[in-house]
Amino acid sequence: MRVLDRVVFGDVDPAWSNREFMRQRDNPSQVNEIDTAVKLAYGRIKIDTPIYLGDMSFGALSGIPNIALARAADRTGVLTGTGEGGLNVEVSKSKRITIQWASGRFGVDIDVLKLGLGIVIKIGQGAKPGIGGHLPALKVTEPISLARRIPEGRDAISPAPHHDIYSIEDLGQRIWALKEATGKPVFVKVGATNYLPYIASGIARMGADGIIMDGHGAGTGAAPAVVKDNIGLPIDLAVSWVDRILREQGLRDGFSVIAAGMVSSAEDSAKLMALGADVVSIGTATLIGMGCLMVHKCHLGFCPAVLTNKIIANPAKVLSMEKSVEWTSNLIWGWQEELKWILRALGLRRAVDLIGRRDLIKGINLNPETAEVLGINTENTIFPLIGSSPELIEYAEGDRDYWDDASKEHLQQLSGTTGRSPGEAMITSMGSIAPPLVDKPRGILDWLICDGAQVTRPSIDPYREEIETACYLADGRIRLSSPFFFGRVPGASKKLSEILTRVAFSMGLIFDTDDNAMPSALGRALILEGAELSSESKSLPCAVTVRLQEGLDFAQDLRRFREIHLPIFLRVPSSEEAISWLDNIPQTGISGILVDWDIPSESRIDIGISIAEIDKILRHRMWDGEPQRSQLDLLASGSRIRGAGDIFKLIALGADAVGISESALISIGYTAEKMDRFDFDVGLERLENLVLGLQKEVKLLAGAAGVSSVHKSLTGNRELIRSIDLDPIVRRRLDVKAGGGL
Repeated sequence: MRVLDRVVFGDVDPAWSNREFMRQRDNPSQVNEIDTAVKLAYGRIKIDTPIYLGDMSFGALSGIPNIALARAADRTGVLTGTGEGGLNVEVSKSKRITIQWASGRFGVDIDVLKLGLGIVIKIGQGAKPGIGGHLPALKVTEPISLARRIPEGRDAISPAPHHDIYSIEDLGQRIWALKEATGKPVFVKVGATNYLPYIASGIARMGADGIIMDGHGAGTGAAPAVVKDNIGLPIDLAVSWVDRILREQGLRDGFSVIAAGMVSSAEDSAKLMALGADVVSIGTATLIGMGCLMVHKCHLGFCPAVLTNKIIANPAKVLSMEKSVEWTSNLIWGWQEELKWILRALGLRRAVDLIGRRDLIKGINLNPETAEVLGINTENTIFPLIGSSPELIEYAEGDRDYWDDASKEHLQQLSGTTGRSPGEAMITSMGSIAPPLVDKPRGILDWLICDGAQVTRPSIDPYREEIETACYLADGRIRLSSPFFFGRVPGASKKLSEILTRVAFSMGLIFDTDDNAMPSALGRALILEGAELSSESKSLPCAVTVRLQEGLDFAQDLRRFREIHLPIFLRVPSSEEAISWLDNIPQTGISGILVDWDIPSESRIDIGISIAEIDKILRHRMWDGEPQRSQLDLLASGSRIRGAGDIFKLIALGADAVGISESALISIGYTAEKMDRFDFDVGLERLENLVLGLQKEVKLLAGAAGVSSVHKSLTGNRELIRSIDLDPIVRRRLDVKAGGGL
């Protein structure tokens, strides 16, 4: 559930409000007198209702919706954006539009820039902060090719950063250049990410007329699912701090704050205005108003509602222009009417009187940290999601519904078991439905969100620039091509073990296995506890693991494996008990610790907590004048690690590499019942595709975060993650900051 859904207006009696509505609905003169108009850009743009109709490009939408939005904006006196896809000729005839100046510069020149009421410099967007726009090749038809001035039939992927904006000073130069060239006000659009208040301050100081902040979960025509689901803050956690910082620094008066991302009603807009926004931006809501069915397949170009179809010369079906303008206009007028009733219930006569009135709202069942981020009071706080240690254990044990259908489908599309693009990052459309905002969180990692680089540091374009994913373990004796490996699969058949081992060998990974024969022949196995090996063995694994248990003397095993010069990892459960065992770690002879979720323990805790706490302990303990962490690798492994998002977050919490097991089996469609019938060659191909797909998704997350080397720059870098409304007890154990806080 969104934080915004647990924010209410505090001084409104619902019963009184209903009676008042019933009494006045036949004589609404008092409501009609309420003024919903606001001014933007230091008073240069007036809009009749505090609504901005998003930035949806020509090509992402099928043409008629673009025109309908522009005409409805003219009719209702609001404002709409053109997106980054060039300018439709009919849209250019409307007056109440803004022209987007994005990193791809598609179809934009000085004549186009002069057509609107203002210009939007797009740095980022909520669906994919740190990642450029993406229009798939099949939607780049002749009309789009002409509008965007790009080749027909090829992906239109705009760069992640503007290659002439690498600092706030660079941004200032572009703002003033566009102002002088066009005489228009300039807004800057960014995704809601860490330190957004300081970014907003910089944007205001550089001469911009306003900021458009696009929150996590916002819609888009096409985005990598791993980015859309794992990066960016929800807009409700961003607005209040931006408003407060700008006021503290004397920059708020006249500077416009536009809030976007999962805004679905007039009530949402009223709450966001009370938190500090001047205007809200609605994109998905307008499409739903025109008939969108939320199929989440806009990028394929075959929309059942004819809103996001690929544009061809003679379409079989087209949207009614007249009806689309009517529906959108009605949506805006209805929104305006509802906003007036909210203002009336609050005793306000003007919409501008609601802006920044945090005293009018309160939180219900919000933890105090989240309430502090919002700058509001809270009541009835019972921490309904995750609380004390016993609840964590109970939650962690509940695996029955851990693997939801969306996670399974994602993995199977990466591998090619389903879908059309094996080995590629999965693309989806129309907003995120991932936890914790929509779907139910299933583990601690679901309450964590990753950062996107914008303005204060440049993102790195994973489509055009090299991002290093190689990981080195055991003082460089083991090299992984990617920061993940195949984790232990208890009871794996010989066929499955051979598939995992062969792919590990061919793809530069390792397989953590208890099979002491076949896998070691390829030298890429991490052999489980006490394998019978000697220096005379014809083939050796790359490392061994020894189980660390309380009261167990494993010195003999350590001596035995040291004699054959193999790296040794201590395997521990993800438990409170294992953390306490760290005092028993030998001073020499081991290369690292492997935290294995699948080892049962009475004190089991979420693997994210284990990794974060072990990493913190090792960083503060010293061996021979150096932190233990610099001398020991830390690995995480287990059946609850679902994909690139979990891998990225565990590395940020402190892991060097992460082992996947159940996710690998799900991706290739392998089950114990299918063991005899499972095709060996098909399994190999699918698993190789999975590795390629996960590697690309890790690169997308790293590039969006501005990380060029995963192992060097991400490991233990908790500044790149934030928690979303997570219980403060758990957040402190993870040692991450609360989302939206400074």
